[in-house]
Amino acid sequence: MIKIDTFIAIETKSFYSHTIEQLQQEFTSIQSNNALQILAKNLTKSKGHFLHGAIIVEIDGVHITSLLDWDDCDLLWPGFLSMVIDYLHNGFGETDISLNDIQWTLEKIMTKPNHLVIFSSKHGTGKITKGVCNEYDFLQAVLLSAHQYLTLRQQDTRTHTLNGMSEKYNYLKCQSLKQFPNNSHKK
Repeated sequence: MIKIDTFIAIETKSFYSHTIEQLQQEFTSIQSNNALQILAKNLTKSKGHFLHGAIIVEIDGVHITSLLDWDDCDLLWPGFLSMVIDYLHNGFGETDISLNDIQWTLEKIMTKPNHLVIFSSKHGTGKITKGVCNEYDFLQAVLLSAHQYLTLRQQDTRTHTLNGMSEKYNYLKCQSLKQFPNNSHKK
């Protein structure tokens, strides 16, 4: 099972805590009731230039990424989608578009009846975590989570920085439908 969630910083700071327990007090899910107010406050403080947050990827109960991987969500999400698009074209995708030296890779494993993917995350500390899951499930989780982030951001007027992400999301959605036409009725 794969789960992808976006978290945003409750307060915009230059540095955040170094433990997951403390970071859980400094970030909130975009699914929380106060996410829009936090988003507006942080974008006002940054003059709409950045939004600190993290994309949390969990595969089979194992956190591949965590709140330690915080960065500017306006860099993380377009980079994540670019990696997935490259993966669909080449069977491999990578991204390292972050301020905090976060590197992600996505690699295809050819299996029957369904292909699998290996998602890897290399943290700024050099630690690498990996997870394997069904390709279709991974793509659906990416599309769902990206849609949730875009939907939240579109509720705020400062979405000009998301034009590239929106285009990548729509392209990925079309590619996913082409690649998995028999699964379009699922989920």
